[in-house]
Amino acid sequence: MKNILLLFTVIYLTNISNAQSLSELLQQKKDGYKISGEVTGLKDSTVMLAYYFGGKQYATDTANVVNGKFLFKGNTKLPGGMYLVVLSENNYFDIIISEQYFSFSTKLDDLIGSMKFKNSKENPPFYEYLNFITKMQKDVAPIRKELENAKGEAKKELQERAKNIDTKVRSYRSNFIKDHADKFFSSIVIATTEPVIPEAPLDSTGKADKTFAYRYYKKHFWDNIDFSDERMLRTPIFFNKMDQYLEKLTAKNPDSINISADILIENSRKNPEIFQYVVSYITSTYERSKIMGMDAVFVHMVENYYMNNQCDWVDSTQLVKIADRAQKIAPNLIGREASEFLDFYGRPFMKDTLGIIHTLQEINSNYTVLVFFGPTCGHCKKEIPKIKNDIDSLILLGHDIKTFAVATEFDKKEWKKFIHDQKTGDWLNVADINHDDDGNPVASSDWRDKYDIYSTPVIYLLDKEKKIIAKRITHKQIVEIISRREEQL
Repeated sequence: MKNILLLFTVIYLTNISNAQSLSELLQQKKDGYKISGEVTGLKDSTVMLAYYFGGKQYATDTANVVNGKFLFKGNTKLPGGMYLVVLSENNYFDIIISEQYFSFSTKLDDLIGSMKFKNSKENPPFYEYLNFITKMQKDVAPIRKELENAKGEAKKELQERAKNIDTKVRSYRSNFIKDHADKFFSSIVIATTEPVIPEAPLDSTGKADKTFAYRYYKKHFWDNIDFSDERMLRTPIFFNKMDQYLEKLTAKNPDSINISADILIENSRKNPEIFQYVVSYITSTYERSKIMGMDAVFVHMVENYYMNNQCDWVDSTQLVKIADRAQKIAPNLIGREASEFLDFYGRPFMKDTLGIIHTLQEINSNYTVLVFFGPTCGHCKKEIPKIKNDIDSLILLGHDIKTFAVATEFDKKEWKKFIHDQKTGDWLNVADINHDDDGNPVASSDWRDKYDIYSTPVIYLLDKEKKIIAKRITHKQIVEIISRREEQL
């Protein structure tokens, strides 16, 4: 009986794989990873395994090199994608990680050409592709060099040779995708394939539509990306495509970016990990943007994705913070009417030094500079004179400008002293100075939140209808923006 069982075991193991030992098979049933490498000619040192993500590379493991051999090993499976084996700062190569247990060997002086793999179905086709492309690049390089100075028939001949190589590459790529449709690298190759733009239709005058190519390209930009496979995140491809789509193919205004963001996000719903990354990336990117007005994209993201329970990876505490931040920004987005200073009962409350109430709407001018400052703020004492000087210069040039200056502190004596010292008596100076029975400062409304005042000075520029033209700008930008707008009128 023992002999029969032993015979069946030997036959079974032999049929599974001639290349795999019993210990390797048992290892593959466990969690974790084990990737062994050998680079002939590599000195004893340390090598690193890194992955691509979000336009950067991150180390995930290191290994010591002994006689050219090293081992990456861990108890948790590696997320699939394209990884780098970094031998030194300027010497590295890529591998595909889908399988968790495999090995490779190569030579230091011929990393790609000499590469061999065991127990990996993904990597041999990948390196077959790399070797072919490398050869084609070597073949076309001298042709392109000669083309720089070629003329006449010689130039035509060189162009034809270059075209033939390009045709060969296209044919090879097409066959590669067909022959290796089940391999992840085929998805990467497809992702780098640009959409073919058809001939532009003619407009009513019989001329080709000049914007057709751009509109078609943008509409079909994501056709070749497999959004269902989270491994795409761990390649150099996905982030670069996303960055190109949002930064180069989309107009630099919040409305256009919101539309592009929504299209990208809808595509990303095919995979939860990709959806999470795309939503998180767009939200954080435009929250931190230094381009004025782009916080509208952040507000759009929060209102449309976070506040309607689509971001389950965010805990309740963090969600409250994100929503609160968006709610503070929303009232003062570019293009929206500046919030009037009204108390919780809808009554105006900002008073000048004589106790007379004033409102933004009472100001009748083409431009209103809304300034928030602290009378004891050292930075304000340096900046306010610059602001006043530039506003006065614009007024002398004939621009219709009024200044509504809001003190953010509660000491009336300091406030009056500031106005006198800074010579801003011709501004409409107001403050919200109230105290409770115990002498504690009390605000009449949440105006600080509405204008997102967490430091001073802060400058808003409003148009004739009190709509926000610009916010959180410098004194120089006041001049630049008004001058530019007046030139366009």
